[in-house]
Amino acid sequence: MAGEHVHAVTRADFDARVLLESQTRPVLVDFWAAWCAPCRSLAPVLEQLAAQLDGRLAVAKIDSDAEPQLAATYGVRSLPTLILFKHGAPVAQTMGAQPLSALGAFIAPHLDRPTDRLRRHAQEIAGTEPAAAITLLEQALAEDPENFRIHAELAALCIDQGRLERAAEVLESLPTRAVDDASKRQEARLRFARLAVEGPAVQGGGKPETEARYLAAVRRIVEGDLDGGVESLIDIVRGDRKYGDDAARRTALDVFALMSPDDPRLREYRTALARALN
Repeated sequence: MAGEHVHAVTRADFDARVLLESQTRPVLVDFWAAWCAPCRSLAPVLEQLAAQLDGRLAVAKIDSDAEPQLAATYGVRSLPTLILFKHGAPVAQTMGAQPLSALGAFIAPHLDRPTDRLRRHAQEIAGTEPAAAITLLEQALAEDPENFRIHAELAALCIDQGRLERAAEVLESLPTRAVDDASKRQEARLRFARLAVEGPAVQGGGKPETEARYLAAVRRIVEGDLDGGVESLIDIVRGDRKYGDDAARRTALDVFALMSPDDPRLREYRTALARALN
């Protein structure tokens, strides 16, 4: 059931035709079987999808009856199952026969755009030539403002270079539907960078000496001392929560947004903050 743009894959060539190939472009793998009527109806749609994308997507078909080990490895329990591979690993999955429009929407977030070449170049030189990397990302954003992966990357470099107003403009131009963890992280970084440069713009009650403690906590965090900074913020929450309209708690939450979800300290920090609030 393979066609001009769709290729049959077996265990013997899976690594080369799927895992290795997905390092350069996404590979959509269709797990099917000859007895499966929805699989047969999906076949011409996949052929049309691959032809329409003209090389930006590879489509591979795996006969689940002939290759039960591959199907088991990727948890295939119903047919057809479509798994999208990118950079050597599965990144998305869907099941059942679907129209061309639905398949296009399914793979769209994972397809490279023309401006991704500029993004990759910027990533390669950002450590040694940050100004040039910013120029490349500005060019990419101007050419393709709908490539929402650019925004967080450009904002991050602008923050690193102290161009805080430009970072704010870039993040504010991101539509609500495109806000993700990467952009939220840069929004939190931007708030810290502004605090470090401008000091707190806070209102509300609280003890006068709390401001010095709050600024010291922010400086610790900016300098990389998360433990000391978060501990100080939680102390402020515990003893003077009115300061800056709950500024210490909100700043602690920004710290949490900056941290990796896998950081073992994150749970400890959240627990300590929750106890301070009660």
